[in-house]
Amino acid sequence: MVTETRDLRGPTEAQAYLVLDDTTRERIATAREAVRADFAGVESAHDISHLDRVARLAAVIAHGERADPAIAGITAYVHDYHRLVEQRRRAGITTSDTTDLIDEALERARVDPAQRPTIVSAVDATGRFSFSDRYATPAHLVAACLHDADMLDAMGAIGIARAFLYGGTLGEPMWDETSSLQSSYRSGRTSSVVAHFYEKLLHLRDELHTPTARQLATERHEFLELFLQRFHLEWGDAENRPAPRRPRTR
Repeated sequence: MVTETRDLRGPTEAQAYLVLDDTTRERIATAREAVRADFAGVESAHDISHLDRVARLAAVIAHGERADPAIAGITAYVHDYHRLVEQRRRAGITTSDTTDLIDEALERARVDPAQRPTIVSAVDATGRFSFSDRYATPAHLVAACLHDADMLDAMGAIGIARAFLYGGTLGEPMWDETSSLQSSYRSGRTSSVVAHFYEKLLHLRDELHTPTARQLATERHEFLELFLQRFHLEWGDAENRPAPRRPRTR
């Protein structure tokens, strides 16, 4: 049993996932198999490895918050179908536009139809932030766990790697100190990958809903700030770098 969320930081997240019961992990693995072929060709920032990490984090957070880890993990595997469609159409869509694809995946995963509305509503709550114009408080605890797991995977070393991968697919430069930062976050192309850190990634810690996720976020957020400090030192504009946003008091 995992009893203290402070023990779930860093590499022990994987260990915390392994202490979940076999039935829970088997149900999550079935969901993975149901979506694996669909996400085989998705760009690296939202591929099956991203889903694996979010599913593990969502299950661990749900366990810490006394929600259903199996439903949280299953939900993680279907939360990015809009990314799949966006890549095919080369146009942005909303999560609500992929309900049919999610339903088909849940059918393949043999998920109880009574549990599917919870999963769909949780998916709809992902990617919403209070510092943008697309925010809504998650309707239930599973939605909060998924939201927080997805945010955590955009932080720390993995978050840095994903940001540069995704920025590369959009043709963004690493950094452009002559461009002004956006006052509010908008999805899609921005002035540079490093601007994305200031416009979104440094805000994510303040957007987390669950105590378990906020514990897990501490080291990841610190690593983001350390990376930016070193980046600007090597770039040569350390004295003029944007000031990191101070955390909101809860």
